[in-house]
Amino acid sequence: MADHFESCVTQNLSHHMTIGEREAQILSELEQDPQEVKKGHELWTVGMRPEQLYTLRSGWAYSYHCLGENTIRVLDIFIPGDLMGIRDATLPHHYTTAVMLTDGIICPFPTGRIKDIFEAHPNLAMGIHASAARQQAVITDRLINVLSNDARCRIAHFILEIYYRIKRVHGDLGSGFTLPLLQKHISLALGLTHVHVSRILKELHEDNVIKKTRTEIEILDLTCLHQISNFDTEKFGDGMNPLLAGDSGGDDQSSVSAKTK
Repeated sequence: MADHFESCVTQNLSHHMTIGEREAQILSELEQDPQEVKKGHELWTVGMRPEQLYTLRSGWAYSYHCLGENTIRVLDIFIPGDLMGIRDATLPHHYTTAVMLTDGIICPFPTGRIKDIFEAHPNLAMGIHASAARQQAVITDRLINVLSNDARCRIAHFILEIYYRIKRVHGDLGSGFTLPLLQKHISLALGLTHVHVSRILKELHEDNVIKKTRTEIEILDLTCLHQISNFDTEKFGDGMNPLLAGDSGGDDQSSVSAKTK
């Protein structure tokens, strides 16, 4: 199990490898310019050059792609600890728009900083790549879910997707967790109508599987939710390809002393 760090992004990457003191310091430097932002704040838009990346210290954000004048699809859902924009870092411009879903704190840093880290700290480079790969895996798994399953299965799968992602960062969160996504966001992520999402959530509530309020959700029957969704927890695990996973702490062998108790 990963150690617990004060830095959300360090905590995120520590699930993939041991983080040494120097590496933790390098990651903390990515969070030296925290900025409070409001719900609806745009982080980037389609066509912008990826000149800045962000760590998300608090709050939620999401990215979306426009299919037409009045049609969008939600892609990424960012939670605290995520590196935002990392998949676009090597592209000439962004192909999505990213917006804060809630008020929060972001820490912007120049995209070129990633190049410096990759050249000087290969262990961190592997961790950042692992984080980006898992962001893509979440979207791929959701796409398979949308193309293969009915509405009830899609929504159950989506709830578990968010649940296990939050649990990975925050540890044991019991059966309840914050879910600031509105039904319209869920519908745009799963290719369903707002009305359909509302009906399925109501059915799951009446069947004593979940309890949903505007910003909170409680899983009442985790086993049933798994049965409905055919959810594979291994896809959301921290396991690394053994050919790439190292036993050392990367640039230094010492463990981090400045951890939260």
